[in-house]
Amino acid sequence: MSEATTQQQTTEQAINLKKEKVVKGITCPSCNGELDINEGLRSFNCKYCGTLLLTKGESGTLKFYVPRKLKKEEAITKAQNWLSKGMSKAKGLKTSAKIEDAFLVFIPYWRVRADVVGWIFGQEKRTRTSNGRTTTYYVDVERKIQNSFERTYSACDVAELGVKKINLTGDTILPVDFESLQSEGMMFNIIASEKEAFEFAKKNFAAESRNSISLYNVTFEHYDLVRENIDIVYYPLWVIRYSFENRTYQVVVDGEDGTICYGKAPGNNLYRAIIGILSTGAGMFMATFFGLFVLFAVDEKFPFVAFLISFVIGIFLISRGYKKFRYGGEVEEGTGIDDSKKSLGIISKNEFMKTEGFDIAKNVAASVVIGSVISSLMNSKRRF
Repeated sequence: MSEATTQQQTTEQAINLKKEKVVKGITCPSCNGELDINEGLRSFNCKYCGTLLLTKGESGTLKFYVPRKLKKEEAITKAQNWLSKGMSKAKGLKTSAKIEDAFLVFIPYWRVRADVVGWIFGQEKRTRTSNGRTTTYYVDVERKIQNSFERTYSACDVAELGVKKINLTGDTILPVDFESLQSEGMMFNIIASEKEAFEFAKKNFAAESRNSISLYNVTFEHYDLVRENIDIVYYPLWVIRYSFENRTYQVVVDGEDGTICYGKAPGNNLYRAIIGILSTGAGMFMATFFGLFVLFAVDEKFPFVAFLISFVIGIFLISRGYKKFRYGGEVEEGTGIDDSKKSLGIISKNEFMKTEGFDIAKNVAASVVIGSVISSLMNSKRRF
């Protein structure tokens, strides 16, 4: 390829990227030729000798952005539609809520991609039935791991916005143009460490791949991460702030597809009270197993098995009712909310006493005692 053709392609690329910044004064370590490279490039070929060169340093991280497709009026309409949906939100929210402000922001997210490949050797537990007798045996197996991952993590403090993750599937991703983005909206600075984000993502990838294989006993395992890549993607978000009953809330709308990434709204007190009471009442009834003990006067095995099933359902209903009543004062919804829980490890006795799990455990213990007493009473009545 001639030098004139190369120069023409470089010119066309610069036009397409709209005033893309160029870094000058780079010297090829192979031929000492002076090079001009586009900002954000991680690797490139020397135009004189063709040597593949790699850039290093913080400025070498590739930066992209997702173009905004949603207009301001459309984002406000999306937010108002969300306010009118669902019984858990305050009554008359859509008609009484007043839009105070709406502005566009571009939030940087680390996009981490990698493939996990490896092998796991171990034993798989199996059973077989012959002549009415079930036998358990173990088989040596090997499982291949080959998974591809792509995750996004916020590169700045998003506590105020609440959008901890984004979905880039099917989105148009272009090389970043800072001047163009700054003219459209507010850009947040990158404050999160690239190394920490990369290491955190790789540990998660390895753990997810390992957990996807279920073996009774593992004798050997080995996996590697290949085709690792990390870059920055600036994502457009519309922040809609509104007031309701002298309080300010906000809704964050996806600037690319219009989905609600994060929305906070006042809750419906009547709705959460009714749900809390009904769920707790139904849960306590199921956990104590009072109704089924009255209806079924059969052998001892059936009430015990049915009691266990009913007990689990009852505790689930109690937990859901408690959460709805306790945290239903404000409703939080959105695709950007991260529901994943980190491993808590070992906690102290005082910390456990303060947790919600301890409250549920006390309810469980009380339900067991009540169920035992009622069971004894019903058995004594059957004898007479």
